[in-house]
Amino acid sequence: MTGVVLLVAAVAGITLYGAIDDGPPAGDGPSVGLTVDWGGSEGQPSCAYDPVSRTVEARIRIDGTAPRAGQLTVTVTAYADENTSRPVGSGSRTVEVDGVVHRLLLITVPVTKPPHLGEDGETACARSVTY
Repeated sequence: MTGVVLLVAAVAGITLYGAIDDGPPAGDGPSVGLTVDWGGSEGQPSCAYDPVSRTVEARIRIDGTAPRAGQLTVTVTAYADENTSRPVGSGSRTVEVDGVVHRLLLITVPVTKPPHLGEDGETACARSVTY
């Protein structure tokens, strides 16, 4: 019986891990029916640094069906290095989700110093989700 419980827990963990491609979600995390992903596209980075305002603007896309009404919080952290070990700023946004969700969020992250910029113009950022 213990083996079955462990197998079910492992499958559930892998399924949740697949719903967010940056690793296991923070807190309860979103259900498999609700995905949170970067919202950029070719030539339009998901996480872009503006040196004039000293902020990073992150585009986050939420799609799917919320299994229950609730609040979903997305936190974006900008980093000074591509290994995401030296944070330079963080910002969050909380939205209500219920039923079918197709939403693009813009999250502004004030930074204390310039974040790492990749060759493609993408800023070194990571996201976490609490649902």
